[in-house]
Amino acid sequence: MIARQKFQKALMLLDRGALDRGEEILRDVVVEAERESDPVALVQGLVCLGDLLFEVGRSSEARPFLKRALEETRDDDLLGHEFARAKELLGLHE
Repeated sequence: MIARQKFQKALMLLDRGALDRGEEILRDVVVEAERESDPVALVQGLVCLGDLLFEVGRSSEARPFLKRALEETRDDDLLGHEFARAKELLGLHE
């Protein structure tokens, strides 16, 4: 549950323009989600981090996070938006 709380904090920081701190928290989200075995928080953190890195011109750094998120693809719709965004940023089309 800590990963999901940190994810919300990261979103709040990003909304306020605190990009560096938001990035730092998103990296924590990924580590914490792995520790908690929380695939939802993991994918959300990976895609949000990848999206942020693309937005600030660090696309080569973003790609591994987005690819890793796509490795978590599931059959349900819970993370459909995140998977679609990762594919969009990576230039993958179905």
